[in-house]
Amino acid sequence: MLSIDEFQAVFASAPDGFLIVRADGTIRAANDKIEQLFGWSSEELEGEPIELLVPARRHDRHREQRDAFLQNPHDRPMGAGLDLTGARRDGTEFPVEVSLSPWYTPTNERQIICSVRDVGEYRRLQNFSEGALRASEEERKRIARELHDDTAQRLATLILRVRQLAGESDGAARAALFEEVRSEIVEAADAVKRMARGLRPPEIEELGLALALQAHIRNLRESGIFEVRAELGYVDPFLAATAKLALYRIIQEAISNARRHSGADSAVVRLSHQDGLVIAEITDRGKGFPLATAMDGQRGLGLTGMKERATMIGGRITVDSVPGEGTRVRVMVPVKAETNDG
Repeated sequence: MLSIDEFQAVFASAPDGFLIVRADGTIRAANDKIEQLFGWSSEELEGEPIELLVPARRHDRHREQRDAFLQNPHDRPMGAGLDLTGARRDGTEFPVEVSLSPWYTPTNERQIICSVRDVGEYRRLQNFSEGALRASEEERKRIARELHDDTAQRLATLILRVRQLAGESDGAARAALFEEVRSEIVEAADAVKRMARGLRPPEIEELGLALALQAHIRNLRESGIFEVRAELGYVDPFLAATAKLALYRIIQEAISNARRHSGADSAVVRLSHQDGLVIAEITDRGKGFPLATAMDGQRGLGLTGMKERATMIGGRITVDSVPGEGTRVRVMVPVKAETNDG
């Protein structure tokens, strides 16, 4: 059996915040972790209503929930399907999980033991994981789209050409048709190579982000797919390897969107370092689109995946588009000393 002093030591040093709350909703005691979480000392909290630790907009609702709990006190574990928020002394808010346990003093006074845990980091990790999953799914969609729109159509054409070649009896016509088939096979092989390089462009590790983008843009130009004008600064010292790849993917997707959806015959890509940020801009003067419609995920523009990629490297992305005037995608990634690749 622990002594009173030992119980007090456990209460004070517990890794979660602990509160003892009277039936009238006032705080009787708080441990050190509560002070770390909320910014109030145990002395300042004693006698204050528990709503002091709840956002002001939720005070009335919290009182109702507290009264309902006291009508039927029972153990309520953490994570019991409730979306709860705590309010710090400075007014900032953070997500919490709270467990409740009724307790009766030796004089049979009913009180509540509250355990409070900051789940902000857990939520951030959860959101990060979900974002990574969505970005991965967007990448799969992009690859599937490329395979369907380019490679599959080329192969279907080749099948028809081969059938035509098999039935051609004229020697000269057969030779000419054979040369056409050979040329189309070379083009299909080149398209597959471009796709493979797009999955993991070796230029990023070997030559840097700007040259990797130049290679991608050159392939688009040489294949006659799309014209892109590039103004690419040297930003590699300011980005980690993961940030370079994520930025490459975002720019690649934005160019693909401009090619497929804008109606324009060209786009401009800019990459620079300024004011502690690496900034990428992709603009076109195409038909544009209503942003509200695009962001509901129904247009297949991959904007959600692009935003998730930017978030995962600590950046953010803005999309400006006006129907009839064009679109600008802007990505801003903060420079961090610890991310330098040297």
